[in-house]
This record gives sequence, structure tokens and C-alpha cells, in this order.
Amino acid sequence: MSVKCVWCGKNVEEIQGQATMDTCDECEDFFEEHIDDIGESLNELLKKNESSSSKPTEKKAWVSYSLITAIHMLSSKPYIEFKDSKYKDLISGDKK
Repeated sequence: MSVKCVWCGKNVEEIQGQATMDTCDECEDFFEEHIDDIGESLNELLKKNESSSSKPTEKKAWVSYSLITAIHMLSSKPYIEFKDSKYKDLISGDKK
């Protein structure tokens, strides 16, 4: 089976009997080197979304939720936690 890097599309070398990463070494190194910059950029997008003066929408709520989740996955601290988001009440946990 051929595995391609999810970021750049290059073929990822498979080693028999070992788990295969879904990223190539170059992309993995780039990500590790820039993780702080990525977290900072995501926080800037979060600030922009949260400070929007337009009408709150479910779409904006999902943007904040997604950004906060991504920031947490990077082991970074989000500008705001979703429990404190102005959009928190727009996402319902029980979709019918």
C-alpha cells in the first residue's frame, strides 16, 4: 500500500513490520520547528473570530470551537476557552 504525506503529498517510506507515519520527515520537522508560530497564528484567528461584531452564528461558534481544539492539540493555551466564548450557547450537544 502506498502512503502519501497528508501535508505535502510525497510518498512516505514504509518499513515492513512497523507502523507508517502519515507525514514525511521533512513536514514533521517543519511542524516541530514552527509549532509555536502555528499556535500563535491559530490564537490570532480565534481572537478575530471572538471579537467579531457581526451577529453570532452557529458557524462562528464552530470556528471558535475548532480553533480552540486545535490549539489544545498543539499543547498550547488558547486565547479563550470555549466555556468562556460568546458563542458557547450556539452549539448544542444533542443534535436530533
